[in-house]
Amino acid sequence: MQRELNIQSVQGRMPVKYSIKTINRILGIIFQAFIIFCCLLVLFTSLKAKSSVWLKIIPLIVLFVALDNLLRHLTSLNCVIFTPEYLWLKYLLLPSVQVPYDSISKLELRKEITYNVFITFTDNKGKTRVLKCPASFPKMIEILYNLAELAPQAQMNDQLANMVNVIRDIKSKGEKVE
Repeated sequence: MQRELNIQSVQGRMPVKYSIKTINRILGIIFQAFIIFCCLLVLFTSLKAKSSVWLKIIPLIVLFVALDNLLRHLTSLNCVIFTPEYLWLKYLLLPSVQVPYDSISKLELRKEITYNVFITFTDNKGKTRVLKCPASFPKMIEILYNLAELAPQAQMNDQLANMVNVIRDIKSKGEKVE
């Protein structure tokens, strides 16, 4: 059974906000902090000089993975806001980025290890910057469609252009997107 996609245009109803569910973010941060605490507890209280090498290495490996995941939770994209003038990308620990639609020069959907969206734009200082956003962000197809509509001057790679054109065709026929 196919699932229906409800892709809506943000034009005429801005500001529109897309974000990661807060409970998911909070639980992820709490869980990683708990794992880090447990690893530190094991490292400083349970290990002795005669403990096997494996018992010394495993908590360090788990600690490294937990720290990496915690930093990813704290520095990954948290919220996307469409306003009439610009696209606003918010992060938890990193500074927010405002991208005027007319400064977006390129949109790409690329698969490295996972799929990512790359937004190339020119900032206020005239420097070309590239923002990398995970394609797994909630409602990313709708976000990409609206970016393509609000920044028509942006070049898109073939994969993204095909996706946007299919959505445009379906919307122009008045059908539901599935």
